[in-house]
Amino acid sequence: MRHEISAVVESPLVQIATAAEAMPGSIKLCYGESDMPTADFICRAADEAARAGHTFYTHTAGAPELREAIAIKIRELQAVSYRPSEVMATVGGTMAIHVTLRALVGPGDNAVIVSPAYAIYVNSVAMSGGESRQVPLAANGARFSLDLERLERAIDANTQVLVVNSPSNPTGWMMTDDEQRGLAAIAARHGVTVLSDEVYERLTFDTDIAPSMARWIDDKDRLIVVNSFSKTYNMTGWRLGWAQASESTIRTLYKAAEFITSNPASIIQQAGIVALRDGEDYVRDLRAHYAARRAQVTAALGTLPGVVLPEPMGAFYAFPRIAGVTASTLFAAELLRATGVAIAPGSAFGPSGEGSIRLCFAASEATITEALERLGRYLRLRIE
Repeated sequence: MRHEISAVVESPLVQIATAAEAMPGSIKLCYGESDMPTADFICRAADEAARAGHTFYTHTAGAPELREAIAIKIRELQAVSYRPSEVMATVGGTMAIHVTLRALVGPGDNAVIVSPAYAIYVNSVAMSGGESRQVPLAANGARFSLDLERLERAIDANTQVLVVNSPSNPTGWMMTDDEQRGLAAIAARHGVTVLSDEVYERLTFDTDIAPSMARWIDDKDRLIVVNSFSKTYNMTGWRLGWAQASESTIRTLYKAAEFITSNPASIIQQAGIVALRDGEDYVRDLRAHYAARRAQVTAALGTLPGVVLPEPMGAFYAFPRIAGVTASTLFAAELLRATGVAIAPGSAFGPSGEGSIRLCFAASEATITEALERLGRYLRLRIE
């Protein structure tokens, strides 16, 4: 077995989730998904697509009509222009991330990654034989901020890509205009490609949408944006996402993807078109639901001893720091055993996540209430 693969370790998040699945009555706030099913209008679209004969291969980069629909939605939401040939449909956003990093990074190369971050970036770089350089967000009062000077110091002649996820999983941090402008300038100075993971762009609370890095980087050869249907439309299990970049970059990516996953399922591509076309009211309602749950979680965590919560600006996660926690995986395991509440340990998102936990609030009000009551009792007993 190649060491690049055997060295990849199972995520502590998966370990907690596996234990929670085996525990009757557990409350699973460890997963990064809503507890609501996909909307009926999207499910009907998949059924109709199957009956209409959309059961064959498409082009590896996706059906032309889906690529066109994605390009239209990008223009509508972000006021930037991409042609269908500059869009590639993928088997979830994870596939877009993985094939991008495989295409950009090899032995002797490094990737600079803004962290804490979902482990796919570090592991995809490792599987490519490269080195990850994680640059932690700075704690700035009640919010996180991007340390641009530290970010630039991490770049050297072997840096091929700078990875950023905004809104962020797990922190809920969202880049400001100044941070985006600064990151774009750093990438231009060093000739580094930016991989911008924007799968939570629609899940924001103080603005309608998180601005894309495509608003700040005009050179599409130096920017790859990844997005997904999973979070925006509650389609996590459907596995449909996309990458957007220059036409030559997209051609390179889909040539590689042909021998990894081939095309996303044809039926699901057709459902994705309907989600993009008819889903705006649904997205609006979903955001309102998450905003209410964010307020609920923020208020409850604010009353708990030893808990400091940076304000989530986007996505659907709270990432509080817990006083006295130096081994978050152990804390998460003990919490699960004692209360039946499953949360993700901060260590699952890199060294800078240690001491924190990630709580997904994409759940019902009743579920969140019960989970936070159990967590509160546990923390109070812990300090007595």
